[in-house]
Amino acid sequence: MSSPSSQFPWEFLIVSRDARLQAALTQAVQSVGGTVNVAPDTTSALSYVTSRKLDGIFLDTRVESGLSLVGSIRRGNSNRFSAVFACAGEDEDINRLLNAGVNFVLHRPVEATEVTAVLKNARQMILGERQRYVRHQVSLPVTLKAGERKQQAVTRNLSRGGMAVRCQESLTPGSALEFELELPALEPVHGRGEVTWSHPGGLMGIRFYRMGEEVRTALWRWMEQEPTNGKA
Repeated sequence: MSSPSSQFPWEFLIVSRDARLQAALTQAVQSVGGTVNVAPDTTSALSYVTSRKLDGIFLDTRVESGLSLVGSIRRGNSNRFSAVFACAGEDEDINRLLNAGVNFVLHRPVEATEVTAVLKNARQMILGERQRYVRHQVSLPVTLKAGERKQQAVTRNLSRGGMAVRCQESLTPGSALEFELELPALEPVHGRGEVTWSHPGGLMGIRFYRMGEEVRTALWRWMEQEPTNGKA
């Protein structure tokens, strides 16, 4: 099995202090062309997760506050839909792990062959998230409306899940807004979104959360066929 059809390899984080477990997971990930980083505790893991987009996180359930880390990942932005693999003991409650947000469970002692098989099962999930997250560097006109306030903006990048824009006045993260995105040779795309981050100077990230199915399909098709259209 190889990594997704992309120029970037799969990237995983291992959260564990167990050298044997780290070695088995690393061997399996490298066998599919992926890369790994290691965090010994949840504090360093959370710092890494919030600064990177990952394909998956392997969590040793013996790490203190491990399930709290899963909750933080699921409430976050970039990695909220990333695959989470729990490395658990035979006597642990699998339903508890799944309810906490874990996608796949591996039982200790973990062997590289078992991990490789689980990665094969996770492939479609990882591919789907990559496709949702991939950002097209395009500059397109977009009108933003928050309450009675309307402003013109230009996209910096665009993905299936949202867009980054440059505008006159950035909004507070958590703000709801409506948008009208102009696509070359197509009808404007209308939808609703939420501000996920913003910086002074008018840079802002917006997550899509409501678009009609026809609108969504048209936008995704345009991104697949014309990923560089609209560049300034």
